[in-house]
Amino acid sequence: MTASRLTCASVVLVAGLLAGCATPPAPDPTAEIPYCHKTNKGRVIACTTAPVPSLNADAQAKQFAPDPNALTVYVVRRNWGDGRNFVKVQADDGATVETLPNTMVRYRLKPGSHTIAFDFEGQRPATTVAGKAGEVRFVRLDGMVWSWKSTFTRATESDDAIRERALKARLVADLTVR
Repeated sequence: MTASRLTCASVVLVAGLLAGCATPPAPDPTAEIPYCHKTNKGRVIACTTAPVPSLNADAQAKQFAPDPNALTVYVVRRNWGDGRNFVKVQADDGATVETLPNTMVRYRLKPGSHTIAFDFEGQRPATTVAGKAGEVRFVRLDGMVWSWKSTFTRATESDDAIRERALKARLVADLTVR
C-alpha cells in the first residue's frame, strides 16, 4: 500500500470514528419524559407539560391489541395542516389530556357508550363512541390551522386509515376509565 493510500485510509477511519462520537445516544425506551413536537427540520415548537408513556409503552399500544375487559378507543391527532396548538381530549368526565400534532391517546373504557370531547379555543365538540369489551375503536381529530383561524373536528375516515395514522403518532397518554 502506498503512503497516499495509507493516509487516505487513515483519514476515512478517523472521520468515521469522529462521526460516531457526534451521534447522540439513543433515547432510553423506558423513560417517561415530556413529548416535544418538532418541525420537519427538527426545531422544537411545543412540548407536553406532563411526561408521556415510554417508547416501550408506545410500541405496545401500536399493536392495537384488544383488552378482553374493556372497550379500547384510540384518539389520533395526525394531519398535514395541524399546527402546534394544544387540544385537550377528555373521555366522559375523566382526566383531560393535552395533545399535540402527531400524537394519540389510548383509552380503556367500560363497555357501552362514551363521549369523547375536544377542547380548543373555547369550543368543545364531542363525539360518541360505543362498543363492547374486547373491541377496538378509532377516533381521529382533524386539525386545520391557518393564520386567520383554526378548526378541530372529528374526521370521518375508516378505522384502517386511522390505524395507519396512529402507527406514525406518539402515544401521549394511556388511560383506564372505569
